Amino acid sequence: MGNPITDLRFGSCLTAEIQAVLEKHGYRLPPGGDHIRELVMARVDIALKNLVEIFEGRTW
Repeated sequence: MGNPITDLRFGSCLTAEIQAVLEKHGYRLPPGGDHIRELVMARVDIALKNLVEIFEGRTW
């Protein structure tokens, strides 16, 4: 995987799929409005970028 900004594999669809998997396993977003959801999903996005880099061995 290249740059997450230009890599078509990394996008809102991937983040949404990860959210769906977490919810399927019983995890829920914290209560609150759209602002809280946006803050949480921004952190999820950062964590996901780190995960894909680790998965592809680009953290050496």
